[in-house]
Amino acid sequence: FALPTVANEPASPVRDVSEGEACPTDSGFLADQDRATIAKSSTLPHDSAPRVTSPAADEGSMQHNISKLMALCTSLQRQYSELLVKFQAQKEEIVRLKERVQVLEDREGDAAKQSRDDAPIKGRSINEGKAAAERIKVARIHAEEELQGMIDGLEKSNETIAKYLQ
Repeated sequence: FALPTVANEPASPVRDVSEGEACPTDSGFLADQDRATIAKSSTLPHDSAPRVTSPAADEGSMQHNISKLMALCTSLQRQYSELLVKFQAQKEEIVRLKERVQVLEDREGDAAKQSRDDAPIKGRSINEGKAAAERIKVARIHAEEELQGMIDGLEKSNETIAKYLQ
C-alpha cells in the first residue's frame, strides 16, 4: 500500500479539478432548502449566548454589598441605642407624672375633707375648697395631656424601630 504523492492529489479538497468534481454541488431546490434549514438551526439566538462573570467582579460586588449592610447595621444599632435612652427617659417621666397625679388626687381628697371641717367659716372655706378642686382638676388635665403626648411619642418610636427591624 503506497501513499499518493503530492502530484497525484487533487488541487482542491472539494473537487478534483483534473477529473471534474469530487463532491458535486447540487444547486437544485432541495439542496437550497436544506442549506437554509441547516443555517437556521445552526445559529444561536442572540440572548442564548452564555454569560460568564468573573469571580473578581462578583467578589467586588459582594464586598460592596457587605460594606453597605455593615453601615446600615451600625446605623440601626446607633438609632436603637438612642431610642432606648429616650424610652428610659420617657418611662421615668411617666412615673413622675403618675406620682404627681396621685399627689393631686390626694390633695383633692384632703381639700374636700377640710372644707367640711371649716363649716363655721362657710363662705371662705367653700370658695377655697372650690378653687383648690379647680386647680387640681386643671393640673390633672395637664398631667393626662402630658402622659398622652409621651405615650404617642413612644408609639411613634416603636413604629420607627419596627420599620428598621423588618
